[in-house]
Amino acid sequence: MSELSNVLLCRQFQWTQPGLESLHPAIDLQLQNKAQALVGLNGCGKSLFLSCLAGQETGLAYSGELLWQRPFYYVSQQETALNQNICSYLGLGALFDALGRVEAGSLEQADFDCIGDRWLAKTELSQWLLDLNLPTDATMPLGLLSGGQLMKLRLAKAFATRQFLLLDEVSNHLDQAARTWLQQQLKHHQAGYLLVSHDVELLSTVDCIYQLSPLGLEKYQGNYQDFLAQSQRQQQQLQLKNNKLKKQQSRQQQQQQLLIEQQRQKHQQAKRNKSQTNQAPILLGAKAQQAEQSHGRLQQQVQAQQQELSAQRQKLQRQLDYRVLPKLPLVGAVKACNGPVLYCDGLVLPYGTRAALSFQLNVQQRCLVTGGNGCGKSTLLRVCAGFIQPMQGSVQVKQQLWYLDQHLSLLDAFAGAVEAIQALTAVQQESQIRTHLSGIGLSTARLTVPTQQLCGGERVKLILLILALQPYAPYLLLDEPDNHLDFQAQAMLKSFLQTYPAGFMLVTHQDTQWQQLEFSNWLRLD
Repeated sequence: MSELSNVLLCRQFQWTQPGLESLHPAIDLQLQNKAQALVGLNGCGKSLFLSCLAGQETGLAYSGELLWQRPFYYVSQQETALNQNICSYLGLGALFDALGRVEAGSLEQADFDCIGDRWLAKTELSQWLLDLNLPTDATMPLGLLSGGQLMKLRLAKAFATRQFLLLDEVSNHLDQAARTWLQQQLKHHQAGYLLVSHDVELLSTVDCIYQLSPLGLEKYQGNYQDFLAQSQRQQQQLQLKNNKLKKQQSRQQQQQQLLIEQQRQKHQQAKRNKSQTNQAPILLGAKAQQAEQSHGRLQQQVQAQQQELSAQRQKLQRQLDYRVLPKLPLVGAVKACNGPVLYCDGLVLPYGTRAALSFQLNVQQRCLVTGGNGCGKSTLLRVCAGFIQPMQGSVQVKQQLWYLDQHLSLLDAFAGAVEAIQALTAVQQESQIRTHLSGIGLSTARLTVPTQQLCGGERVKLILLILALQPYAPYLLLDEPDNHLDFQAQAMLKSFLQTYPAGFMLVTHQDTQWQQLEFSNWLRLD
């Protein structure tokens, strides 16, 4: 990086939409031309915050100042205009049209003015795309590119601007070769960037990390390993402080109970004295009133001290709860199956690799599916699930398979999480369902949100709960299930699959992250 300078000053940023619960306290942020990352649990507002920094319409109002001091370029998670072709997306449509007309014999001066000295633009673009390992047909619509190919094209366009970059989960669909390319591009990008990601490899290369949570924005100097160490120390310190407050609260309760008991005894003694003494009634009444007032003041003091300690403990507990991994019910047993649950013979996919695939998996076998972008990994799962037909070969399935795509589309059609569980499990009692949802960290406010609008981490937690509530553990077809997931949801998913009693096929670009699952079968598509 070159000499550091300020790129963005963000002052007292906060959502102000009427009726919207505050996502976090007001944010102060200063970005420089260096490698920076923004992390946090799914649903905390990272992507929303990034889109606001980029000046995108979010439908939410906010207060505060956003002062950009350098040009920037924003890469969101998804490209919306997929109907355009590659050359138009790169801003070369008019130039290529002019070249085409001149090649066909046009002598229009406007075409020559448009071309200028860029007569080799088509050849240069083809070579540029070839160097990126992307399709070289510049007329190909973006919609025909795989998710990884499209993201790589979008990133290449962004790096070419040489501006400060706002990058939102850009590594999700990239294969390992493309991830390595991305790391190299980021390493040499002098203008700096702010990266929203949960990709450990990318986060290991940044200079500082900002963590966004309902508690606010915290800055951690260093890369992911430094962030993890500092976060763990914070966790330990919070736990020690919480334990200390708990003991202090217990001692205070005992002391205050003793004081109250002593005061009660004095009060009773005063009553007895009143009945036995020869003092004037007016004097005795004044003493009794004084004792009552003293007793009341002591009770108010006790209550105030207890409330202060309780407030401190509640604040600490919120910080601790934010870091706790949600727990799921025990998963059901595996339903017996005679022979392989999935049998594929001479399978030729309609997209991707043209090699014939033959394999079989029993009901408890785990199979890892890897390969580059566009090789047909997702297509293979869709063929096995029966959503599309193979070009050749056959698929035999002996039990129902659960196909979970990258976006968990199975959850798209429900009015809320309660309705999803009632539709996809045998559990119907709402109070029981709400207890389960609370156990995975889904707040009451989120239960009325349509399941299609839940964030990635919430959807994963919900689908894992639904799987845990099945009478039998189904065989799973998992298509890059770790995409868009925060660290907590990733850990929850890996822990779930580690002990999952049935088998599964897992498509991923990050095979090293999943080796702990002890796969018995591997499929490499090329």
